[in-house]
Order: sequence, then structure tokens, then C-alpha cells
Amino acid sequence: MANLVSDKPISEGELAESKDLDRRFCEALGRKDLDGAMSCFWNSPELIVVLFGNVQRGYDTVRAGIAQMFAQNESVKLVVNKISYVPIGDMIMAVGTATYDLKPIGGGPSQQIVERWTDLEKVIDGRLVYVLDHATIVPK
Repeated sequence: MANLVSDKPISEGELAESKDLDRRFCEALGRKDLDGAMSCFWNSPELIVVLFGNVQRGYDTVRAGIAQMFAQNESVKLVVNKISYVPIGDMIMAVGTATYDLKPIGGGPSQQIVERWTDLEKVIDGRLVYVLDHATIVPK
């Protein structure tokens, strides 16, 4: 089997583009901007997102899941704590940890969720997007 990990390091431009994708996604979540958040994902039925134990397949399903998170929370904040990038063929794999701060609607207690995540990013139709995003909650 061929080695999928590229021998070529990520260029400064690719790294900047990956960091910008992560920044735009975090900012869109903080604004509860559904269109902004979804602009970071591949608009395809083949998109896969695993979030908080739920496997979401396809752009429309992921959109509905994020919309539900927004509807249940007065505020949503996502901060990337640590990240590393690895070239994988014509994609970039990002691996790291992040923290969600969720303040539920109705005055319930705020919830802080730390996750380990891996995503695959690929340039499709001229822009870098997430094609797979998998997060696992880190137990307290």
C-alpha cells in the first residue's frame, strides 16, 4: 500500500489557509452564524461529521445538527487549544484539542466540553473545506 503521508511539508500558504478555515469556523459558531459555519464544510452528501457521539452524514444533516446546537444554546464558543497539521495525499489532516463553552437557553448551567478531534481538509471548487470532522469528548 502506498504511503499516504506526504514527504513534502505543508507550505506556509497551506498552513495559513488551514488556520484561517479553523478561525472562520470558530468565529461563525461564536456568532451562531449557521451559513458562516456551513461555508467551512464540503457541500456534499459524502460529508461526515462525528460530534458528541453522533454520526452525521451529508451536508444537510450536519447543517441540521449545528442549527439544533444553536437553538439549544444562548451562546456557543469554540476555542482551539492545540493543533497540528499533516499532509495526507492532496488533503490536510488536522489533529488537536478544542473546548466548547455552551450556555443553554433558559438559564441552565453552562457546559464546558473538551474534545480531541481530527479533520480532513481539501480544496474543492477553489476553497479549502472540511470533508471529515471527528470529535471525541475528553472525560473530565
